[in-house]
Amino acid sequence: MNINKNNSEVDDFFYGLFKPNQEKITESNAYLLMSQYLIQIEQALENQSMTQKDLADKIGTSASYISQFFNLNKLINLKTLAKIELALKINFKLKQPTITDRVRNKNNITQVAKDATIADINFNTTNNELRAA
Repeated sequence: MNINKNNSEVDDFFYGLFKPNQEKITESNAYLLMSQYLIQIEQALENQSMTQKDLADKIGTSASYISQFFNLNKLINLKTLAKIELALKINFKLKQPTITDRVRNKNNITQVAKDATIADINFNTTNNELRAA
């Protein structure tokens, strides 16, 4: 088999594989946002000496449903968050990333600022590294 690809075509191929699209960025941001809730839920469970199963029983769902959130297999919905907030008697607080957080994590796709576009994402990979891969 003869493959005639120039370096530019190979670069384009690999860039296409790893280039984030809006859907990937949105999903990544959704999980980042959910993690803020999960941290607070986990702290409340620990403070109240409760398990995920106890929480599931309290809000009328299964333990496996709750564990799917903590295993990052499923996004939590707002209705479930409201039930958890009532069951644990907590008020969720979300932290907006500070400018320091944004600068510190500027190359981490899950930390992209709200006003960023795909074009603002910087990959720390050179063409030579892509060819070597």
